[in-house]
Amino acid sequence: MSGQIGKPNRWNKSARRDINEEATLTEADVPEKKRSWAAPIILAAIAVLASGHRAESASAEGSVKAPFPASALRGENIYLKSCAACHGDDGAGKGPAAGYMNPLPRDFTSGMYKFRATASGELPTDADLLRVVDEGVSGTLMPAWKGVLTPQERLDVVAYIKQFSEDFQTPAPEPVAIPEAPPDLAKYAPEGKMIYMLMECWACHGGKGKGNGQSGKTLKDDWGAKIRPWDLTGSRYKAGHDAQSLFRTITTGLNGTPMPAYALDGFLIGGGVDVEPAKYQEAYKAPEIEALRDWLQIQPTEARIQGMPEEKRNAIAEHRKWALVAYIQSLVRHPGFFSRMFTENIELTP
Repeated sequence: MSGQIGKPNRWNKSARRDINEEATLTEADVPEKKRSWAAPIILAAIAVLASGHRAESASAEGSVKAPFPASALRGENIYLKSCAACHGDDGAGKGPAAGYMNPLPRDFTSGMYKFRATASGELPTDADLLRVVDEGVSGTLMPAWKGVLTPQERLDVVAYIKQFSEDFQTPAPEPVAIPEAPPDLAKYAPEGKMIYMLMECWACHGGKGKGNGQSGKTLKDDWGAKIRPWDLTGSRYKAGHDAQSLFRTITTGLNGTPMPAYALDGFLIGGGVDVEPAKYQEAYKAPEIEALRDWLQIQPTEARIQGMPEEKRNAIAEHRKWALVAYIQSLVRHPGFFSRMFTENIELTP
């Protein structure tokens, strides 16, 4: 699609070690994997250690900025105490608890990170890494370390994590600019549904956003593992569910997954596009398809859009992208008590 941005995925180079091999745990990697009692014991131990550290570190939490520059040397000790149980001493995502997790912990040696504010295929910034350390990853067993580790410790562990991949020896990439969300964003949702239909988000995420689109059933990530499109009706997203986080995810994509990045020009679809009902019948009823056709009739043609000044074209594209964000937010159905209790931190992978 012309709206995809960023450079080709550089981790496909032949010189890169076999990512698929690194991402797959074997019985040799985790000998106790077959023992049903081992998983809860390991995970419980991690929880106990984390809670103990919380008691020691909470009182030290204070200033927003750390007193010293980040140090990978200090970060190593923090990593081995707080992170290695899942991510492994060598950062390859094969710690002693990893075999009981779905999804697997991040393999830091691959240099591939999904949650970034940088272009597709780029490394994350330090701020991106720190955000994940601070806030954790919803729907997984990656916890939020803000309030558990001090600001200094969190900065230091980010510096140490970068040592696992030689890719971080290159100059740091620039983050993609994310504008402020419109104050009346919710009003954009009806138009956002038209964008969702036009850009065929439903093919993977489904017509109602439940992650059950036909194309989504065959998707695999860059490790060759089956991957399920995200259920957009869930109340918590891994990369953040606020408007700017959704805008960022749509703009930058998710490295290592089939979720691409969409530049502004990908939203400049002209009103002359023909709507074929058969194409949409998989996900939508006749009145919804007719609504899309009616909306397109009042949109400027592609020729007219291309004749506009760049500033006006960008304004149209940005408006449509925010409309898509508004529609995605409108799909969210907040779970009840039992749903949160039993499924909130579980990602099901076929």
